[in-house]
Amino acid sequence: MPYDAEVFAAATARLEQRRSQAHEENERIKRQLYNKLPRLAAIERELANTGVTAAREIIGGGGDTKGKIEKLRQENLALQAERAELLVENGYPQGLLDVNYFCQKCKDTGYAGDSVCDCLRALLREEACKVANAGSPLPLFTFDSFDLSYYPDTSDGKYDFNVRWHMEKVFSHCKSFAAEFKHADTSLLMLGKTGLGKTHLALSIANAVIEQGYGVIYDTAQNIFMKMEDENYGRTEKKYTFSVFDCDLLIIDELPDFASPFSINSLYNIINTRMLRKLPMIVSTNLTENELAARYGERIFSRLIGQFTLLKFFGNDIRQLKLRRRSNGGAI
Repeated sequence: MPYDAEVFAAATARLEQRRSQAHEENERIKRQLYNKLPRLAAIERELANTGVTAAREIIGGGGDTKGKIEKLRQENLALQAERAELLVENGYPQGLLDVNYFCQKCKDTGYAGDSVCDCLRALLREEACKVANAGSPLPLFTFDSFDLSYYPDTSDGKYDFNVRWHMEKVFSHCKSFAAEFKHADTSLLMLGKTGLGKTHLALSIANAVIEQGYGVIYDTAQNIFMKMEDENYGRTEKKYTFSVFDCDLLIIDELPDFASPFSINSLYNIINTRMLRKLPMIVSTNLTENELAARYGERIFSRLIGQFTLLKFFGNDIRQLKLRRRSNGGAI
């Protein structure tokens, strides 16, 4: 996936920060250990000297270079064994003096051999998502601020079941989805009238997943399709569309009652592409199942209903209830 210079610079800066922190922590540990164990410091100096001596022998040549190099190698191994034994005898793990990189595969360089490391790919996705989410209400919603008391706790004739009990199950499923996102193997379809908490829970999931280090893109369906259309027709640089396909979690909020042919085709392409890549998404809409099928067609409807976990939202408009609660001094 192509990333612009701003995203790449931000990702590589975070790699450099990780690498610097790892080396600084390693130096701190070394200083403490050398003060406690002077012999350890001496061993480190001798190991450094064997490396320098070996390099001189290779460059200088002459005499029994091969034999001298082998002797230095044996000395080096003996020093390493003594170092490990000294650490263990004093209650420390053998590898304590090794640099503890965030990513041992690439040692926080971003490249493993000739290939881009997975850790750099993850950072690029995260930074691209930050750019894509600029100005979104992501920071405003968390699970802690979701108030189940707004949902009726008794049957009021409108529903033949306890709405709060049902919404507690929806709430619990959303929290589990976020907590176990690393193993997520399905997507979520949130159905329900406006003002019932769909956006709140979708963004709560987003914040919890972002805290785990994953890249999330959230926006309304209208904005997503508008940005994709601008890129498709060359009005803007084509990078947002790639992020929509590639991010760890995509949230399409407020799937509208009416959608253009371009929007319908884009939605189908998004769902298919992300399903093939096994990348989860969350879709929310005020439409009913019948309305969803009528507006977006069977091929999209069958994927949403067949491949997504369906979460239905019930209750009364929470926005109105909040206004009433404030005007009544806290009581609904």
